[in-house]
Amino acid sequence: MQPIDILRTYWGFKSFRPLQEEIINSVISKKDTLGILPTGGGKSICFQIPGLFFEGITLIVSPLIALMNDQVEILKKYHISALAFHSGITQREADIEYSNIRNGKYKMVYVSPERIRSERFKDAIVETPIKLIAVDEAHCISQWGFDFRPDYLLLSELRELLPNIPCVAITASATPQVVEDINKFLFFGKPANVFRQATFRPNLNYVVLQDENKNARLLKIVTKVKGSGLVYTKNRKSTLRLAKFLNENGIVADFYHAGLTVEERNQKQDSWKKGFTRVIICTNAFGMGIDKSNVRFVAHYDIPDSVEAYYQESGRAGRDGEESWCILMYCKPDRSAAELQLDSKYLDRKKIQQFFNALCSHCQIPYNGGLDECFEINVVELASKYKLQLPEIQSALNMLEKEGVLKLSEAYANPPRLRIVSDNLGLYKFYLNNPSYEVFIKTILRMYGGVFDEYVQISEFEISKNLTLSVDRVKLGLKRLTENQLFDYLPQSEKPTFSLLIPRQVDVPYDTQRWKFLKQESSRRLKAAFDYAESHKCRQSEIAAYFGESPNELCGKCDVCRNKRKSLGESINQVSELLKTNFNQNYFSLEQILNKVGSDSFNLEAFRFIMDSGQLDKNKDGLFKWK
Repeated sequence: MQPIDILRTYWGFKSFRPLQEEIINSVISKKDTLGILPTGGGKSICFQIPGLFFEGITLIVSPLIALMNDQVEILKKYHISALAFHSGITQREADIEYSNIRNGKYKMVYVSPERIRSERFKDAIVETPIKLIAVDEAHCISQWGFDFRPDYLLLSELRELLPNIPCVAITASATPQVVEDINKFLFFGKPANVFRQATFRPNLNYVVLQDENKNARLLKIVTKVKGSGLVYTKNRKSTLRLAKFLNENGIVADFYHAGLTVEERNQKQDSWKKGFTRVIICTNAFGMGIDKSNVRFVAHYDIPDSVEAYYQESGRAGRDGEESWCILMYCKPDRSAAELQLDSKYLDRKKIQQFFNALCSHCQIPYNGGLDECFEINVVELASKYKLQLPEIQSALNMLEKEGVLKLSEAYANPPRLRIVSDNLGLYKFYLNNPSYEVFIKTILRMYGGVFDEYVQISEFEISKNLTLSVDRVKLGLKRLTENQLFDYLPQSEKPTFSLLIPRQVDVPYDTQRWKFLKQESSRRLKAAFDYAESHKCRQSEIAAYFGESPNELCGKCDVCRNKRKSLGESINQVSELLKTNFNQNYFSLEQILNKVGSDSFNLEAFRFIMDSGQLDKNKDGLFKWK
């Protein structure tokens, strides 16, 4: 079948979206190809259709397990054999799947970039009929990118292992520097086949709202703009707080973040997709692979870390082409808070060394020991013992992991959680009959706000400190209250651990230049996000310019354009009427048109607005007429 036949047979679409067909034709011609399509532009089809066109297997490198699983489930619904090969499968499952991959059981095999480190994986793929390499979220390969993943640099090894196999890289956003890095690290030939769809989305209204009272403004947005929406915020606590706030004001809302179980995430996504939940309050963990066409608004309660992130997340609005809103909420104190948060993500060598020494001492790891050993880690206990802040511990662990010093287990990201399922009267009756539990229950209520409404993350260690009980006694108490249907206590399925990838050393590895560079790049991207928020230029033009495009039209729909149109209202009407009457048949020079417009400053400004909005047609000779 030809690509259009595959599209109609499997996906049921009659035609391709913009640039999809050009990218697909380049790939099936076995040319290395980079496709840059906006969120909702149908990026995955650009490698899935060539994967079905070729006889063998397509190997897809993807950064997130959740994204892999989502895409595999969708492919299975279309009766396309696919596998997500990630760290969540057991060793026995891996043994079986290696055999299946070698035997060509699957058309699409999704892997994380970390998998390329495995010698067993390398041995398997060179014995496998792989016909295409696809790199999803390709911007992750660039240190200039907003979501740099060091393991993406391993893709160069993959290309060396499969030297004659074409590669297609897909992303939603890439600055010229990021495009250069993708070409460089994926060994694309010159000139590479690069297809970039313009960032301009005519149905989106971009708005920046400066307001100190964000809650009131958010409620106004959600009340005024009908239909389903997303509200992005930077931390997990805010997702719970804002969801509760909206529900208390009659809006059916839910929260979403990376700390939820897979079942909880799926349930929340499904409820929102089907329209039972109107608004999802989420961190940036929500969105990749989520295909909902009728999102009427995407609001950002906090300013994002970069223009790239904002463009991707806001682009989830209006995929169906209908009028939709992209709203950034902003106030002056946001800048200092964001800069402080950025500083906490990048610790200097001294702090990393101090943390590593504390971690090793806490786990009783001797010098030159610990290689490939697994150790339990309790961050709350560690923080208390060595007077460390939890965000500082998080940053240190992430940096050590990226330096190749240690590897964190998946359980690290899933702490124990608790929800009270009884009402106050039920609790009161219980501790009247069981007085020894009164202080226990009241201490938990005091420590964890919102525990009646949603599941909250807890620390049995912190509870034990407040109650001067052993951790085991606390866990027994929580379990008993759960058995009595007062609490719903979800203990950690397994204890969080880390493995040392190198022996303990006197001087921990720390690439000063690299971390300095990454911090500077993060700072640059954050500044660009604030520049966007404070700009007085057309919002869509600002976004286009950031990605290296040269827009010659104003969107006419953002808050800046609307305000300008409002201030020039009568002048725009007069000049538009003049142009329609005198310059709608033939083409004229700019000088001839300006002579008719006159020298009045308001009329000249109105003419500039009309011209920048693309309402004049320009021919190859540089002459103009009314469209």
